Amino acid sequence: MQGTKSFWKASDKWFKVALALFMLAWILTLSGAAWFKLNGLGMGFDLGMYEQVIWNTAHGRAFETSAFRYTNNHIGADLIVLEAILAPLYALLPDTMTLLVAQVIAIAFGAVPLYLLTRDRLQSNWAALGIGVAYLMYTPLLYLTLNEFQPRAFAMVLILFALYYLDKTRFAPYAAFLFLALLTRSDVALIVCMMGALAFVWRKPWKFSLAAFALGAVWFVLAVFVIVPSFKTDSGGFIYFETYDWLGKTPVAVLTTGLTKPAYVLQTIFSPQKIQFLIQVFGPTLPFSLLRPDVLLLAAPTLALNLLSQYNVQSNITRQYAAMLYPVMYASAVLGIAWLARQKWLTTRMARAHFVHAAVVWILFFTLAESLWVGNPVVSQYRKGASPRVATVRALIADIPPNAALGISNHVGPFAGRRQGFYFFPPHEYYTHNTFEVSEYLLIDAQADGNTPGVKAGLIQLQNNPAWQLVAQRDGYLLYHKP
Repeated sequence: MQGTKSFWKASDKWFKVALALFMLAWILTLSGAAWFKLNGLGMGFDLGMYEQVIWNTAHGRAFETSAFRYTNNHIGADLIVLEAILAPLYALLPDTMTLLVAQVIAIAFGAVPLYLLTRDRLQSNWAALGIGVAYLMYTPLLYLTLNEFQPRAFAMVLILFALYYLDKTRFAPYAAFLFLALLTRSDVALIVCMMGALAFVWRKPWKFSLAAFALGAVWFVLAVFVIVPSFKTDSGGFIYFETYDWLGKTPVAVLTTGLTKPAYVLQTIFSPQKIQFLIQVFGPTLPFSLLRPDVLLLAAPTLALNLLSQYNVQSNITRQYAAMLYPVMYASAVLGIAWLARQKWLTTRMARAHFVHAAVVWILFFTLAESLWVGNPVVSQYRKGASPRVATVRALIADIPPNAALGISNHVGPFAGRRQGFYFFPPHEYYTHNTFEVSEYLLIDAQADGNTPGVKAGLIQLQNNPAWQLVAQRDGYLLYHKP
Protein backbone atom coordinates (compact mmCIF):
# COMPACT_ATOMS: atom_id res chain seq x y z
CA MET A 1 0.00 0.00 0.00
CA GLN A 2 2.81 2.39 0.89
CA GLY A 3 4.44 1.65 -2.46
CA THR A 4 1.28 2.62 -4.32
CA LYS A 5 1.03 5.94 -2.45
CA SER A 6 4.65 6.80 -3.15
CA PHE A 7 4.11 5.99 -6.83
CA TRP A 8 1.20 8.42 -7.10
CA LYS A 9 3.26 11.07 -5.33
CA ALA A 10 6.37 10.50 -7.44
CA SER A 11 8.83 13.32 -7.89
CA ASP A 12 7.95 15.95 -10.50
CA LYS A 13 11.28 15.19 -12.17
CA TRP A 14 10.11 11.81 -13.42
CA PHE A 15 6.91 13.25 -14.85
CA LYS A 16 8.96 15.84 -16.71
CA VAL A 17 11.16 13.04 -18.02
CA ALA A 18 8.04 11.14 -19.11
CA LEU A 19 6.71 14.22 -20.88
CA ALA A 20 10.07 14.83 -22.55
CA LEU A 21 10.19 11.24 -23.80
CA PHE A 22 6.64 11.50 -25.14
CA MET A 23 7.52 14.79 -26.84
CA LEU A 24 10.60 13.23 -28.40
CA ALA A 25 8.58 10.27 -29.70
CA TRP A 26 5.94 12.69 -30.98
CA ILE A 27 8.55 14.84 -32.77
CA LEU A 28 10.08 11.80 -34.45
CA THR A 29 6.68 10.40 -35.43
CA LEU A 30 5.31 13.69 -36.76
CA SER A 31 8.55 14.50 -38.57
CA GLY A 32 8.26 11.15 -40.29
CA ALA A 33 4.64 11.84 -41.18
CA ALA A 34 5.65 15.26 -42.58
CA TRP A 35 8.33 13.58 -44.69
CA PHE A 36 5.80 11.07 -46.02
CA LYS A 37 3.29 13.82 -46.80
CA LEU A 38 5.92 15.89 -48.61
CA ASN A 39 7.23 12.93 -50.59
CA GLY A 40 3.73 11.56 -51.04
CA LEU A 41 2.95 14.75 -53.00
CA GLY A 42 0.44 15.85 -50.39
CA MET A 43 1.69 19.41 -49.89
CA GLY A 44 1.13 22.46 -52.05
CA PHE A 45 2.26 25.82 -53.35
CA ASP A 46 2.33 27.69 -50.03
CA LEU A 47 5.19 25.55 -48.73
CA GLY A 48 7.30 26.51 -51.74
CA MET A 49 6.28 30.13 -51.33
CA TYR A 50 7.46 30.26 -47.70
CA GLU A 51 10.64 28.37 -48.56
CA GLN A 52 11.44 30.83 -51.34
CA VAL A 53 11.13 33.77 -48.93
CA ILE A 54 13.35 32.11 -46.31
CA TRP A 55 15.82 30.92 -48.98
CA ASN A 56 16.03 34.45 -50.40
CA THR A 57 16.48 35.92 -46.93
CA ALA A 58 19.25 33.43 -46.18
CA HIS A 59 21.00 34.67 -49.36
CA GLY A 60 20.77 38.34 -48.46
CA ARG A 61 17.55 39.16 -50.31
CA ALA A 62 15.39 39.88 -47.26
CA PHE A 63 11.78 38.66 -47.61
CA GLU A 64 11.99 38.70 -51.42
CA THR A 65 9.24 36.78 -53.22
CA SER A 66 8.04 36.35 -56.78
CA ALA A 67 4.86 34.47 -55.93
CA PHE A 68 2.38 37.34 -55.54
CA ARG A 69 0.56 39.66 -57.90
CA TYR A 70 0.69 42.65 -55.61
CA THR A 71 4.19 42.61 -54.07
CA ASN A 72 7.76 41.45 -54.66
CA ASN A 73 8.49 41.38 -50.92
CA HIS A 74 6.59 39.10 -48.56
CA ILE A 75 6.16 41.96 -46.10
CA GLY A 76 3.71 43.29 -48.68
CA ALA A 77 1.49 40.30 -47.83
CA ASP A 78 2.07 40.10 -44.06
CA LEU A 79 4.74 41.04 -41.54
CA ILE A 80 6.32 37.70 -40.59
CA VAL A 81 9.66 38.41 -38.89
CA LEU A 82 9.87 34.69 -38.12
CA GLU A 83 11.06 34.13 -41.68
CA ALA A 84 14.23 36.12 -40.95
CA ILE A 85 14.70 34.31 -37.63
CA LEU A 86 14.61 30.94 -39.37
CA ALA A 87 16.88 32.02 -42.24
CA PRO A 88 20.21 31.28 -40.43
CA LEU A 89 19.01 27.78 -39.54
CA TYR A 90 17.90 27.26 -43.12
CA ALA A 91 21.26 28.53 -44.39
CA LEU A 92 22.94 25.79 -42.34
CA LEU A 93 20.44 23.11 -43.40
CA PRO A 94 19.01 24.24 -46.75
CA ASP A 95 16.24 21.70 -47.13
CA THR A 96 12.46 21.78 -47.11
CA MET A 97 12.43 19.33 -44.20
CA THR A 98 14.33 21.89 -42.08
CA LEU A 99 11.21 24.06 -42.03
CA LEU A 100 8.84 21.16 -41.48
CA VAL A 101 10.84 19.69 -38.59
CA ALA A 102 11.28 23.14 -36.99
CA GLN A 103 7.50 23.49 -37.06
CA VAL A 104 7.00 20.04 -35.50
CA ILE A 105 9.43 20.90 -32.67
CA ALA A 106 7.80 24.28 -32.01
CA ILE A 107 4.34 22.71 -31.75
CA ALA A 108 5.61 19.90 -29.51
CA PHE A 109 6.99 22.39 -26.99
CA GLY A 110 3.48 23.73 -26.42
CA ALA A 111 3.05 20.76 -24.09
CA VAL A 112 5.61 22.27 -21.68
CA PRO A 113 3.69 25.40 -20.56
CA LEU A 114 0.48 23.38 -20.49
CA TYR A 115 2.17 20.84 -18.22
CA LEU A 116 3.40 23.61 -15.90
CA LEU A 117 0.03 25.38 -15.81
CA THR A 118 -1.82 22.13 -15.10
CA ARG A 119 0.64 20.99 -12.44
CA ASP A 120 0.36 24.28 -10.57
CA ARG A 121 -3.39 24.78 -10.92
CA LEU A 122 -4.57 21.18 -10.48
CA GLN A 123 -1.80 20.22 -8.04
CA SER A 124 -1.25 16.91 -9.78
CA ASN A 125 1.72 15.70 -11.79
CA TRP A 126 -0.41 12.96 -13.29
CA ALA A 127 -2.99 15.47 -14.48
CA ALA A 128 -0.22 17.66 -15.91
CA LEU A 129 1.23 14.76 -17.86
CA GLY A 130 -2.23 13.74 -19.08
CA ILE A 131 -3.03 17.22 -20.39
CA GLY A 132 0.34 17.47 -22.11
CA VAL A 133 -0.27 14.15 -23.86
CA ALA A 134 -3.87 15.04 -24.73
CA TYR A 135 -2.83 18.35 -26.30
CA LEU A 136 -0.30 16.67 -28.57
CA MET A 137 -2.86 14.03 -29.57
CA TYR A 138 -5.54 16.64 -30.39
CA THR A 139 -6.72 15.93 -33.93
CA PRO A 140 -6.87 19.56 -35.17
CA LEU A 141 -3.33 20.06 -33.86
CA LEU A 142 -2.13 16.99 -35.80
CA TYR A 143 -3.69 18.34 -38.99
CA LEU A 144 -2.05 21.72 -38.41
CA THR A 145 1.35 20.14 -37.83
CA LEU A 146 1.18 18.36 -41.18
CA ASN A 147 -0.31 21.29 -43.09
CA GLU A 148 2.83 22.41 -44.90
CA PHE A 149 4.60 25.32 -43.13
CA GLN A 150 2.53 27.73 -41.04
CA PRO A 151 3.99 30.68 -39.04
CA ARG A 152 1.05 30.61 -36.63
CA ALA A 153 2.25 27.20 -35.46
CA PHE A 154 5.23 28.93 -33.87
CA ALA A 155 3.00 31.43 -32.09
CA MET A 156 1.03 28.81 -30.15
CA VAL A 157 3.81 27.80 -27.77
CA LEU A 158 4.71 31.46 -27.19
CA ILE A 159 1.14 32.39 -26.27
CA LEU A 160 0.95 29.41 -23.91
CA PHE A 161 4.15 30.46 -22.15
CA ALA A 162 2.85 34.02 -21.89
CA LEU A 163 -0.37 32.71 -20.32
CA TYR A 164 1.59 30.60 -17.86
CA TYR A 165 3.70 33.55 -16.76
CA LEU A 166 0.61 35.75 -16.53
CA ASP A 167 -0.85 33.16 -14.17
CA LYS A 168 2.39 33.24 -12.14
CA THR A 169 2.43 37.07 -12.22
CA ARG A 170 5.97 37.15 -13.64
CA PHE A 171 6.13 40.19 -15.87
CA ALA A 172 9.50 39.91 -17.64
CA PRO A 173 9.00 36.47 -19.26
CA TYR A 174 5.32 37.28 -19.86
CA ALA A 175 6.21 40.40 -21.87
CA ALA A 176 9.07 38.64 -23.65
CA PHE A 177 6.89 35.80 -24.89
CA LEU A 178 4.18 38.21 -26.01
CA PHE A 179 6.74 40.15 -28.03
CA LEU A 180 8.11 36.98 -29.61
CA ALA A 181 4.58 35.90 -30.54
CA LEU A 182 4.15 39.15 -32.49
CA LEU A 183 6.99 38.11 -34.79
CA THR A 184 4.97 35.25 -36.29
CA ARG A 185 1.98 36.95 -37.98
CA SER A 186 0.19 40.26 -37.69
CA ASP A 187 -3.15 38.74 -36.61
CA VAL A 188 -1.43 37.31 -33.51
CA ALA A 189 -1.30 40.92 -32.28
CA LEU A 190 -5.05 40.73 -31.69
CA ILE A 191 -4.52 37.78 -29.34
CA VAL A 192 -1.80 39.72 -27.55
CA CYS A 193 -4.37 42.49 -27.00
CA MET A 194 -6.78 39.93 -25.58
CA MET A 195 -4.06 38.80 -23.19
CA GLY A 196 -4.16 42.33 -21.84
CA ALA A 197 -7.92 42.01 -21.37
CA LEU A 198 -7.41 38.74 -19.53
CA ALA A 199 -4.79 40.32 -17.30
CA PHE A 200 -7.31 43.05 -16.46
CA VAL A 201 -10.06 40.51 -15.66
CA TRP A 202 -7.63 38.59 -13.47
CA ARG A 203 -6.73 41.83 -11.67
CA LYS A 204 -3.06 41.50 -12.33
CA PRO A 205 -0.79 44.55 -11.78
CA TRP A 206 -1.59 47.26 -14.33
CA LYS A 207 1.64 46.74 -16.29
CA PHE A 208 0.46 43.29 -17.43
CA SER A 209 -2.61 44.78 -19.13
CA LEU A 210 -0.89 47.91 -20.40
CA ALA A 211 2.08 46.08 -21.92
CA ALA A 212 -0.14 43.61 -23.79
CA PHE A 213 -2.54 46.28 -25.05
CA ALA A 214 0.31 48.57 -26.11
CA LEU A 215 2.37 45.84 -27.78
CA GLY A 216 -0.59 44.29 -29.57
CA ALA A 217 -2.33 47.47 -30.69
CA VAL A 218 0.80 49.29 -31.84
CA TRP A 219 2.13 46.25 -33.68
CA PHE A 220 -1.20 45.57 -35.41
CA VAL A 221 -1.74 49.16 -36.52
CA LEU A 222 1.83 49.62 -37.74
CA ALA A 223 1.96 46.25 -39.48
CA VAL A 224 -1.45 46.28 -41.14
CA PHE A 225 -1.92 49.96 -41.95
CA VAL A 226 1.66 51.22 -42.41
CA ILE A 227 4.35 48.62 -43.01
CA VAL A 228 2.52 46.03 -45.15
CA PRO A 229 0.90 48.59 -47.53
CA SER A 230 4.26 50.31 -48.02
CA PHE A 231 5.70 47.10 -49.50
CA LYS A 232 2.85 46.54 -51.95
CA THR A 233 3.40 47.24 -55.63
CA ASP A 234 -0.23 48.13 -56.28
CA SER A 235 -2.76 50.32 -54.54
CA GLY A 236 -4.93 49.11 -51.70
CA GLY A 237 -4.41 48.06 -48.14
CA PHE A 238 -4.01 44.80 -46.26
CA ILE A 239 -5.02 42.13 -48.76
CA TYR A 240 -6.67 39.84 -46.19
CA PHE A 241 -9.30 42.46 -45.35
CA GLU A 242 -10.89 41.62 -48.71
CA THR A 243 -12.09 38.37 -47.12
CA TYR A 244 -14.66 40.39 -45.17
CA ASP A 245 -15.82 42.75 -47.93
CA TRP A 246 -19.22 41.03 -47.84
CA LEU A 247 -19.78 42.82 -44.52
CA GLY A 248 -18.72 46.18 -45.93
CA LYS A 249 -15.58 47.98 -47.01
CA THR A 250 -15.47 50.41 -44.07
CA PRO A 251 -16.00 50.01 -40.30
CA VAL A 252 -19.23 51.99 -40.58
CA ALA A 253 -20.46 49.73 -43.38
CA VAL A 254 -19.60 46.62 -41.36
CA LEU A 255 -21.50 47.97 -38.34
CA THR A 256 -24.45 48.86 -40.56
CA THR A 257 -24.56 45.35 -42.02
CA GLY A 258 -24.47 43.83 -38.53
CA LEU A 259 -27.30 46.02 -37.27
CA THR A 260 -29.55 45.94 -40.34
CA LYS A 261 -28.97 42.37 -41.54
CA PRO A 262 -28.38 40.29 -38.40
CA ALA A 263 -30.00 37.17 -39.87
CA TYR A 264 -27.72 37.39 -42.90
CA VAL A 265 -24.64 37.63 -40.68
CA LEU A 266 -25.78 34.85 -38.33
CA GLN A 267 -26.48 32.59 -41.30
CA THR A 268 -22.81 32.90 -42.26
CA ILE A 269 -21.54 32.42 -38.71
CA PHE A 270 -23.66 29.37 -37.93
CA SER A 271 -23.64 27.51 -41.21
CA PRO A 272 -23.71 23.69 -40.88
CA GLN A 273 -20.00 23.45 -41.74
CA LYS A 274 -19.08 26.00 -39.08
CA ILE A 275 -21.16 24.25 -36.45
CA GLN A 276 -19.29 21.05 -37.25
CA PHE A 277 -16.03 23.00 -37.12
CA LEU A 278 -16.85 24.34 -33.64
CA ILE A 279 -17.73 20.85 -32.41
CA GLN A 280 -14.42 19.51 -33.72
CA VAL A 281 -12.42 22.32 -32.10
CA PHE A 282 -14.21 22.49 -28.74
CA GLY A 283 -15.43 18.91 -28.46
CA PRO A 284 -12.58 17.16 -26.59
CA THR A 285 -12.36 19.89 -23.93
CA LEU A 286 -16.08 20.23 -23.22
CA PRO A 287 -17.60 21.09 -20.86
CA PHE A 288 -14.56 22.36 -18.96
CA SER A 289 -13.31 24.94 -21.48
CA LEU A 290 -16.70 26.70 -21.48
CA LEU A 291 -16.46 27.24 -17.73
CA ARG A 292 -13.74 29.85 -18.28
CA PRO A 293 -15.10 32.50 -20.65
CA ASP A 294 -12.38 34.79 -19.36
CA VAL A 295 -9.68 32.56 -20.86
CA LEU A 296 -11.73 32.12 -24.02
CA LEU A 297 -11.24 35.84 -24.60
CA LEU A 298 -7.94 34.78 -26.14
CA ALA A 299 -9.87 32.81 -28.75
CA ALA A 300 -12.22 35.68 -29.66
CA PRO A 301 -10.16 37.23 -32.50
CA THR A 302 -9.49 33.90 -34.21
CA LEU A 303 -13.11 32.80 -33.82
CA ALA A 304 -14.32 36.08 -35.29
CA LEU A 305 -11.91 35.93 -38.24
CA ASN A 306 -12.91 32.37 -39.09
CA LEU A 307 -16.65 32.48 -38.43
CA LEU A 308 -17.13 35.76 -40.29
CA SER A 309 -15.33 34.49 -43.37
CA GLN A 310 -17.35 33.10 -46.26
CA TYR A 311 -14.38 30.99 -47.36
CA ASN A 312 -15.01 27.44 -46.19
CA VAL A 313 -11.29 26.74 -45.80
CA GLN A 314 -11.26 29.02 -42.76
CA SER A 315 -13.65 26.73 -40.92
CA ASN A 316 -11.86 23.51 -41.72
CA ILE A 317 -9.56 21.85 -39.17
CA THR A 318 -7.43 20.37 -41.95
CA ARG A 319 -6.23 23.91 -42.71
CA GLN A 320 -4.21 26.39 -40.64
CA TYR A 321 -6.62 29.23 -39.97
CA ALA A 322 -7.90 28.06 -36.57
CA ALA A 323 -4.42 27.36 -35.15
CA MET A 324 -4.56 29.94 -32.38
CA LEU A 325 -7.73 28.35 -30.97
CA TYR A 326 -6.02 25.08 -30.11
CA PRO A 327 -3.82 26.13 -27.17
CA VAL A 328 -6.69 28.19 -25.75
CA MET A 329 -9.00 25.15 -25.73
CA TYR A 330 -6.71 23.14 -23.46
CA ALA A 331 -5.62 26.04 -21.26
CA SER A 332 -9.25 27.03 -20.64
CA ALA A 333 -10.14 23.39 -19.93
CA VAL A 334 -7.38 23.14 -17.31
CA LEU A 335 -8.52 26.33 -15.61
CA GLY A 336 -12.15 25.19 -15.89
CA ILE A 337 -11.28 21.98 -14.03
CA ALA A 338 -9.40 24.04 -11.44
CA TRP A 339 -12.48 26.23 -10.92
CA LEU A 340 -14.76 23.22 -10.48
CA ALA A 341 -12.29 21.62 -8.05
CA ARG A 342 -12.76 24.61 -5.74
CA GLN A 343 -16.55 24.32 -5.58
CA LYS A 344 -17.74 22.98 -2.23
CA TRP A 345 -20.87 21.40 -3.69
CA LEU A 346 -18.57 19.12 -5.68
CA THR A 347 -15.75 18.48 -3.23
CA THR A 348 -18.19 17.50 -0.47
CA ARG A 349 -19.38 14.67 -2.72
CA MET A 350 -16.12 13.63 -4.30
CA ALA A 351 -12.46 13.84 -3.34
CA ARG A 352 -10.76 16.69 -5.17
CA ALA A 353 -7.95 14.49 -6.51
CA HIS A 354 -10.41 11.93 -7.82
CA PHE A 355 -12.38 14.61 -9.66
CA VAL A 356 -9.25 16.19 -11.16
CA HIS A 357 -7.93 12.88 -12.47
CA ALA A 358 -11.36 11.83 -13.76
CA ALA A 359 -11.68 15.15 -15.63
CA VAL A 360 -8.28 14.73 -17.26
CA VAL A 361 -9.11 11.14 -18.25
CA TRP A 362 -12.35 12.50 -19.76
CA ILE A 363 -10.36 14.97 -21.90
CA LEU A 364 -7.87 12.29 -22.89
CA PHE A 365 -10.64 9.91 -23.88
CA PHE A 366 -12.51 12.41 -26.05
CA THR A 367 -9.28 13.71 -27.58
CA LEU A 368 -8.43 10.20 -28.74
CA ALA A 369 -12.04 9.46 -29.72
CA GLU A 370 -12.04 12.47 -32.04
CA SER A 371 -9.26 10.86 -34.07
CA LEU A 372 -11.56 7.91 -34.70
CA TRP A 373 -14.41 10.20 -35.71
CA VAL A 374 -12.50 12.71 -37.86
CA GLY A 375 -9.57 10.55 -38.90
CA ASN A 376 -5.96 10.63 -37.77
CA PRO A 377 -3.75 12.37 -40.35
CA VAL A 378 -0.56 10.84 -38.93
CA VAL A 379 -1.78 7.30 -39.41
CA SER A 380 -3.04 8.28 -42.85
CA GLN A 381 0.36 9.55 -43.99
CA TYR A 382 2.20 6.47 -42.78
CA ARG A 383 -0.29 4.28 -44.62
CA LYS A 384 0.06 6.24 -47.86
CA GLY A 385 3.85 6.41 -47.76
CA ALA A 386 5.96 8.16 -50.37
CA SER A 387 4.93 8.41 -54.01
CA PRO A 388 7.15 6.93 -56.73
CA ARG A 389 6.35 10.09 -58.73
CA VAL A 390 8.36 12.26 -56.34
CA ALA A 391 11.62 11.16 -57.99
CA THR A 392 10.25 12.32 -61.34
CA VAL A 393 9.31 15.80 -60.20
CA ARG A 394 12.65 16.26 -58.44
CA ALA A 395 14.52 15.11 -61.55
CA LEU A 396 12.55 17.41 -63.85
CA ILE A 397 13.22 20.42 -61.60
CA ALA A 398 16.91 19.51 -61.40
CA ASP A 399 17.07 19.62 -65.23
CA ILE A 400 15.73 23.18 -65.32
CA PRO A 401 18.48 25.84 -65.12
CA PRO A 402 18.50 27.24 -61.53
CA ASN A 403 18.30 30.83 -62.76
CA ALA A 404 15.39 30.14 -65.10
CA ALA A 405 11.97 31.53 -64.23
CA LEU A 406 9.69 28.59 -63.43
CA GLY A 407 5.92 28.50 -63.24
CA ILE A 408 4.48 25.53 -61.37
CA SER A 409 1.12 24.05 -60.53
CA ASN A 410 0.06 23.61 -56.91
CA HIS A 411 1.54 20.20 -56.09
CA VAL A 412 4.88 21.00 -57.70
CA GLY A 413 5.34 24.02 -55.41
CA PRO A 414 7.03 22.28 -52.44
CA PHE A 415 9.93 21.15 -54.66
CA ALA A 416 10.62 24.41 -56.50
CA GLY A 417 11.03 27.09 -53.83
CA ARG A 418 14.82 27.46 -54.04
CA ARG A 419 14.92 29.82 -57.01
CA GLN A 420 14.28 33.52 -57.55
CA GLY A 421 11.84 33.05 -60.43
CA PHE A 422 9.00 31.04 -58.82
CA TYR A 423 5.49 31.58 -60.18
CA PHE A 424 2.03 30.08 -59.76
CA PHE A 425 0.27 28.29 -62.60
CA PRO A 426 -2.39 28.97 -63.70
CA PRO A 427 -2.55 32.78 -63.43
CA HIS A 428 -4.20 33.70 -60.13
CA GLU A 429 -5.86 36.81 -58.72
CA TYR A 430 -3.67 36.82 -55.59
CA TYR A 431 -0.61 34.85 -56.67
CA THR A 432 1.07 35.28 -60.05
CA HIS A 433 -1.32 36.93 -62.51
CA ASN A 434 1.01 36.96 -65.57
CA THR A 435 2.53 33.47 -65.39
CA PHE A 436 2.78 33.02 -69.17
CA GLU A 437 4.66 36.28 -69.60
CA VAL A 438 7.22 35.97 -66.77
CA SER A 439 7.97 32.22 -66.89
CA GLU A 440 10.58 30.51 -69.06
CA TYR A 441 9.50 27.02 -68.02
CA LEU A 442 6.16 25.63 -66.83
CA LEU A 443 6.03 22.37 -64.85
CA ILE A 444 2.52 21.07 -64.31
CA ASP A 445 1.31 18.06 -62.36
CA ALA A 446 -1.50 17.09 -64.72
CA GLN A 447 -2.35 14.05 -62.59
CA ALA A 448 -2.87 15.89 -59.28
CA ASP A 449 -3.83 19.36 -60.52
CA GLY A 450 -5.15 18.74 -64.03
CA ASN A 451 -8.81 18.49 -63.05
CA THR A 452 -9.00 21.97 -61.54
CA PRO A 453 -10.77 24.46 -63.85
CA GLY A 454 -7.86 26.90 -63.84
CA VAL A 455 -5.27 24.29 -64.80
CA LYS A 456 -7.56 22.88 -67.51
CA ALA A 457 -7.95 26.34 -69.03
CA GLY A 458 -4.22 27.02 -68.70
CA LEU A 459 -3.31 23.79 -70.48
CA ILE A 460 -5.62 24.67 -73.37
CA GLN A 461 -3.85 28.02 -73.65
CA LEU A 462 -0.47 26.29 -73.67
CA GLN A 463 -1.49 23.81 -76.35
CA ASN A 464 -2.77 26.64 -78.56
CA ASN A 465 0.26 28.89 -78.03
CA PRO A 466 3.14 28.12 -80.43
CA ALA A 467 5.57 30.04 -78.21
CA TRP A 468 5.44 27.19 -75.68
CA GLN A 469 6.94 23.79 -76.46
CA LEU A 470 6.30 20.55 -74.58
CA VAL A 471 9.82 19.28 -73.79
CA ALA A 472 9.05 16.47 -71.33
CA GLN A 473 6.06 14.34 -70.35
CA ARG A 474 6.61 11.75 -67.62
CA ASP A 475 4.51 10.20 -64.83
CA GLY A 476 1.74 12.74 -65.29
CA TYR A 477 4.08 15.75 -65.31
CA LEU A 478 4.18 18.15 -68.24
CA LEU A 479 7.23 20.38 -68.75
CA TYR A 480 6.88 23.28 -71.16
CA HIS A 481 9.62 25.64 -72.32
CA LYS A 482 9.41 29.06 -73.97
CA PRO A 483 12.66 29.46 -75.94
